[in-house]
Amino acid sequence: MKTNVTFLSLGPGDPELLTLKAVRMLREADVVVVPVTESSDGTTKSRATDIIGEWCSTEKMQRYVLPMQRNREAVMQVYDRICHEVAEWYHAGQRVVVAVEGDVSIYASIHYVLDQLLQKNIPVVQSPGIPSFIAAAASAGLSLISQRQRMIVLPGDTDIDGLRRLLTSGHVVVVMKLSQCQQVLKDYLRQYPDTMCHYFENVGTAEAFHTTAHDMILSRQIPYFSLCVLYPL
Repeated sequence: MKTNVTFLSLGPGDPELLTLKAVRMLREADVVVVPVTESSDGTTKSRATDIIGEWCSTEKMQRYVLPMQRNREAVMQVYDRICHEVAEWYHAGQRVVVAVEGDVSIYASIHYVLDQLLQKNIPVVQSPGIPSFIAAAASAGLSLISQRQRMIVLPGDTDIDGLRRLLTSGHVVVVMKLSQCQQVLKDYLRQYPDTMCHYFENVGTAEAFHTTAHDMILSRQIPYFSLCVLYPL
């Protein structure tokens, strides 16, 4: 009997933040597709493997290396290969889970594979997870938004003027993919030192870091797994 291909959201990094449904799917899967990131120096790591390791045997895991670069051609080639292999496993009657760091519905480029599978008439489902900015707010005891505030999530391609407009119009601003615009954030904090900025790294992991101190933010080399929450003036 045919089954769905499940795109399984893993959350920010803490294995205990997986849903009960996610654990069940991992245990029942025949194949679990797991991302491995490759840095510019050639080293690789897989946060996804660390998250699911307790509930998923390594024999099930099919790892793919995803280059961390702005040139998307190499990334798309990897995604095309994943799509082809997932389709073959599905048609062979395998229960396939595609593991997605974070949430598959929020800035997840793997959604390209999901869309391609749908074009091949392969049924897919999305299993939700806890977004990193929700986990970050909880870890710091924040009320992310309250009363009549509005929140906007940006993907790391903002500028100083854009941030200023949002913050002076009452928006709480979450900036994900923060390493892509770290200079903008630092310049903004220098220009507007009264801004309340909650800065987070590696939410949900042993390397988690949180600060509101501008001098600490300004002095850091902001890593890939980072975000900030800026509160309105």
